[in-house]
Amino acid sequence: MKNAVWLVLIMATLLAHPVASMALVDPRGIIPQTAPRLTDRSAPCDAAPARQLTLADLVDLALCRNPATAVAWASVRGAAANTGIARAAELPTVSVSVGPTLTRTDSFRTQSVVVAPGQTVGLSSNSTDFGSSANLALSYLLFDFGGRAARIDAARANQRAALATYADTAQTIALNTVTAYNSLQANRASVTAADASVRFARSSFDTAAARQLAGVATPADRLQAETALAQAQLTLQQAEGAARTAAGTLAVTVGMPPTTVLDLAQVQPLASADRLSRDVETLIADAEKLRPDLASSRAGLDAAQASARAARSDTRPSVGLNASNGLNYANSVNDRNSASVGVSVSIPLFNGWDRTYRRAAAQAEVDRNIGLVEQTRQQAGLDVFTNATALDTAIRVLATARVLINSATASADIAQGRFKAGVGTFTDLLNAQSALANARQQLVSADFGVRNAQAQLARSVGEIGAAVDDLRGTVR
Repeated sequence: MKNAVWLVLIMATLLAHPVASMALVDPRGIIPQTAPRLTDRSAPCDAAPARQLTLADLVDLALCRNPATAVAWASVRGAAANTGIARAAELPTVSVSVGPTLTRTDSFRTQSVVVAPGQTVGLSSNSTDFGSSANLALSYLLFDFGGRAARIDAARANQRAALATYADTAQTIALNTVTAYNSLQANRASVTAADASVRFARSSFDTAAARQLAGVATPADRLQAETALAQAQLTLQQAEGAARTAAGTLAVTVGMPPTTVLDLAQVQPLASADRLSRDVETLIADAEKLRPDLASSRAGLDAAQASARAARSDTRPSVGLNASNGLNYANSVNDRNSASVGVSVSIPLFNGWDRTYRRAAAQAEVDRNIGLVEQTRQQAGLDVFTNATALDTAIRVLATARVLINSATASADIAQGRFKAGVGTFTDLLNAQSALANARQQLVSADFGVRNAQAQLARSVGEIGAAVDDLRGTVR
C-alpha cells in the first residue's frame, strides 16, 4: 500500500517536470508555428538576397524585420492558445494530490472508572499517526445548454480576428515600404533633374559671360545668369539632402540602421495601371472580400455573438460528472481506500443579478460590433473610391507632365540658341530655363505620384501583396 502512494507521487512529479512535458506544449497542434506570407518571398527571413535589392526584396525584409509583425504574430499564437484553453472543457479534468499526513487524536472521558462509592473518574486517550495519502479526482461537464460550445466558437472567432489583424499589419508595413522606396527614388530623380538644371544654367552663364566679354551683352545679363546658376545649385543641394534623409527612412522601414547604405536595383519603368483600372464598384466588391480589417471586424462580431450565447447559458442549469478515489496510509491498522462517483446538477438561483447584467453587456457588445462591421465596410468603400480617383488623376497628370517636359525642353533649347545667336533676350532664356527646371521636377513628381497611387489603391482593395509580387523577376 505504501509503495502505491509513492508510485502516484513519482508519476505526478514526472508529468509536472518541464523537460518531460516539453512534448505537450501544443498537444492539439492548433498553435501555428510559421507566419503566413504576404508575398511569394524569394529569400528566408534570416538572409538578405546577395544582389541588388528590388522593391519586392525590400518589402520582404521589412516584413521579416519590422517588430510590428512580431507583435501581431504573437497575438495570433496567443489567440490560438486561448482556443486550446476553451476546448479544454471538451475533456474531463483530472487531478492528483499526494503528500505526507500527520494525524493527532485526543479523546476525553472515553471511559469511567469508579474510585470510591459514588465517585467516578473519566479517563482520556490520545494517539499520533504519521502516514501518506493520495487522491485522484475526475470531473466532466456533461451539459450546459451550449455554453461550452459558445465559448469555443468565441475563441476561434478571436483567433480569426487576430490572424486578420496580422494580415492588416503586414499590408500596412508593405505599403509603408513602397512609399519609402518611392520617396527615395523620387528624391534621387529630383537630384538628377536638379543636376541637369545646373548644367543648363552653367551653360547659360558661360554664354552670358562670353557675350559680355565680346561687348554684345550687358553686365546685367551676366549677373542674372549667375543668380540663376546659384539658384539651380541651391535646388540641387536641397534635393541631395532630401535624398539622404529618404535613404535613412527607407533603411529604418526595412529594419536596418538609418546609416545603412542599401544597394538598390535600377528603378523599373512605370508599370501599367491596367491590373487595377477596373470599375470602382468591382474594386469595392473585391475589397469587401479581401480587406483584412473587414475580416477582422466580422470575426469580432462572430466572437461577440458567441459570447452572448455563453452568457445566456450561464443563467441555466448545468450537469456534471464527478468521481474520486482516495488512498490513506497511516499504519497497518488504519490503511483505507475510499471511492465515490456521482452526477451533479448545478442550478443558478441568485447572485445579485450578476448574470443578468452579463447578458445585457454581451448583447450590447454584439450591437457594437454590428455597427463596427458596417462602419469598416463603408470606410473600405470610401478608401477604394478615393484612391481609385487619385490614381486616375495621377495618370492624367503624368500624361500632361510628359507633354510639358517635351515642350519645355524644346523651348529652352530654342531660347538658348537664339541668345547665343544674338537674336533673343536673356530674359527669354531665363524664363525658358525656369520653365524647363519646373517641368523636370513636375515629371518626377507625376511619375512617382502614379506609383504611390497604385500602391495606395492596391492597399485599399487588399491586394498589396499581389502588387508587390508583380514586381518580381523584372530586374534589368
